[in-house]
Parts: sequence; structure tokens; C-alpha cells
Amino acid sequence: MTRLSTVIPVFNRRTLADRALRSVLEQHVEDVEIIIIDDGSQPPFEIPSDVQSSNVRLIRHPVNQGAAAARNTGIEAARGDWIAFLDSDDYWLPHTLLPRLEIAERDFAAEPSILVAYAAGFILYSEGKGRREVRVPRASDNPLDFASGCWFSPGSTLLLRKEIFRHIGPFDPTLRRLEDLDWFLRFAQARGRLATWPNTAAMIELGPRPDPAVVENTTRQIAAKYASAGSPHQLPASHVRRLKAYLDVECASAFAARRRWVPTVYYMVRSLARVPRTSLHLEQFWDAS
Repeated sequence: MTRLSTVIPVFNRRTLADRALRSVLEQHVEDVEIIIIDDGSQPPFEIPSDVQSSNVRLIRHPVNQGAAAARNTGIEAARGDWIAFLDSDDYWLPHTLLPRLEIAERDFAAEPSILVAYAAGFILYSEGKGRREVRVPRASDNPLDFASGCWFSPGSTLLLRKEIFRHIGPFDPTLRRLEDLDWFLRFAQARGRLATWPNTAAMIELGPRPDPAVVENTTRQIAAKYASAGSPHQLPASHVRRLKAYLDVECASAFAARRRWVPTVYYMVRSLARVPRTSLHLEQFWDAS
């Protein structure tokens, strides 16, 4: 029996992905498999020669399909009752998987609901800038919160029952960004609940901001999916306003990283008009230190 499957999507990050893989191996939890999805890397990712575990599997995409498609491939291949995700540029802190898994297993044994997602605290850092910020996400079952963004680093702290993906559906492979946000909007619509382990479990590296054009296209896709009348995923007006305010922040951040100040200001002003506030974030969804 496989207790848990860890899915690690990889695209052209050989050294960092090797670090991510080893951080899972060093958890020393029994009955855990690791599935690495090489999403069209050039050169192809290879399992390090000194890794002798039979519980490590490598699946290749011949061409890059994006994080959503890579995670879907890992989910389909997973043998575990539980699925955990880890982005290839992040890594888990020592001895943090077992306590999270034991809590999830205990809760499921007491009340076998698949509509619970488990997250944990994390440390945001940037090697080049010396930035380091600890965040412990807030638990929630409020759909309005999920319309306000992913505050809980789902790519590297998320723990779920495998069967939830049959209930909610897979990640949307047409989205090249914000596929986590989209999935959790559907999760919230199904009355899902986020539970949190109030300790730090992962180091999350702040990488380069994506191409603004990709972000703009993705935000338009998501807005149309959840705001259009007649859409099977249509949200209430108050939720749409929050969602669009968050999507505007994503666009502003992408343009700010390229020092394109006119669109940066435009998107921030529009976000603030949708949800008036005094901070960049729509709400403080975590304990920060």
C-alpha cells in the first residue's frame, strides 16, 4: 500500500529539482512514492545516480505543457491515498511531512470527508535579495476568501486525498498561470475547507515574475470563467469583485517587475477601486513574522 504520492513538476531546473527531490527523501516517511514529471526539460531531467530508491518514478512530457498538465499527469499516475505537491524550485524542511500527514489521516479517520485540503506555514525567500518572510496561512471555509487569491502556497504545502480530483476535476491545462487559484475556486464552490498546520513546512523561492502578456491572458480567462452569465462556474457578484481585484494585483505585479509603470498604476488603481483598502493584498490571510 502506498500511503502518499508526492508530485514534483520539473521544467529546466535540474539543480533545484534535485534539491526538491532530496528534501522529500530526507523526510524518511514509510510508504511514500515520489513522482517527478519532466515537463519537456532541455536537457531532460535525470534521477541522480546516487538516488537508489525504488519509490522514485520519472514521467516525461515530450514537450512543455505547463504546471497544470504536469500535476494532472502526476495525479493520474499516483498510487497513494494522499497526494502532496512540491514545486521544483522549492523544498521541504526536515521532519515536516510526517506530522502533516498524520494530522490529515487522523482527521479523515474521524470524519472521512475528501473536501478538506491541508496546507502549512512556509518561508518566502530570495537568494539574490536576501529577503526572508515567514507566513502561516489562515484556515478557511469561506468561498469569498478563495476568490481573493491563493494565500497558502498550494504548489508546495498542499496535501489532499487523491479522490478529490475525481470530485472537483483536474487542474485546467489551458491556464499557464494561476491554475491553483482556478482549482481552489471550484473547490470552494463544492464547499471545500482549508485546514492548516501552524508550523513552517517549506522554503518557497521567489523566482522571476512571469511575462505580463501571459498574466493578462490568464486573468482574462479566469474572469470569463467565473464572471460570465450562464457559466457553470459563475460566482456571486461580491465574489467576482474580489476575484477581479486580485487578478488586477497579479497583472500589476507582473508589469512592476518589468518596470512598466503606466500599466502597473492602471491595474493597481483598478484593483483598489474594486476593493478599497490600504495594502497591496486584499486581506491579511496569514500570520507573518
